[in-house]
Amino acid sequence: MTDTTVDDALETGEIQVSDDIRIAYERRGSGPDIVLVNNFFMDRKSWRSYTAKLATRARITSYDLRGQGDSSPHPGEPVWEDHISDLKALFDGLGLEKAIVVGTSFSTLICRDFAVAHPDRVQGLILAGPAMSPHGPQRLRRITKSWLKTLETSGLGVLYEQLYPLVSGDRAVEEAGPIGFMGRKQNFLGIHTVDSLRAGLAVSVKAPLDPQIMTKVAAPTLLFVGGDDFSLSTDAVREMVGLFPDAVTVTVPDGGHLAFLEEPEWFQREVESFIERVAGTGD
Repeated sequence: MTDTTVDDALETGEIQVSDDIRIAYERRGSGPDIVLVNNFFMDRKSWRSYTAKLATRARITSYDLRGQGDSSPHPGEPVWEDHISDLKALFDGLGLEKAIVVGTSFSTLICRDFAVAHPDRVQGLILAGPAMSPHGPQRLRRITKSWLKTLETSGLGVLYEQLYPLVSGDRAVEEAGPIGFMGRKQNFLGIHTVDSLRAGLAVSVKAPLDPQIMTKVAAPTLLFVGGDDFSLSTDAVREMVGLFPDAVTVTVPDGGHLAFLEEPEWFQREVESFIERVAGTGD
């Protein structure tokens, strides 16, 4: 592990996972440990705008998945389980005995599987816009394969145009307007390559989607969902809460698949409340 202090508030470094894989991370704040796990459409720096207040109450660690951002690219065919072992290597390398783990969209599956494999390391789970279904894998598999096909046949720009009206709620799309659409498109094109997204989508297709896996999560779980999530109905959320042994849900009215991006203040308040519940950090 190599650490570089960028300023008083930000620590960056790398964890050597194997001979050919290094995981880039950054840490901010102090207090109870929170580990943020990226989905395949963001990098570790993307969290800064949405967790600034949270960093005044907790120590936040974010990292780039292998094949993403400043971490090493995939040396071969992507393997789903590699992301679980990389997260454990991050915990071990940083001396994290236990933490609250936060995921969004497809990374909620990484968080879920890590919590099942290493229940003693997870104090709580926060799943924002979980890419899960209480019924089975078919719908999510087809959606992911269509995105992968778009990427391979039409490129990053067209994929963004396909993703944007799906992952953003109707209200958010209207409020952002054409300027917001173009600004986010430039950001999307700036942090991704065809290769990095191809690897992420290809491994997403391999993610386990058996609903019964949710029943094996022992950690307290918060589902932070949008009322206008294209992939998750109100009925599905209710059934998912019933599958997790200890879960509660917070629904953002009119929020999209990534409601935490649309309502960052609300998201941070809910995370703080969750920390107080599972870690006993109330004032």
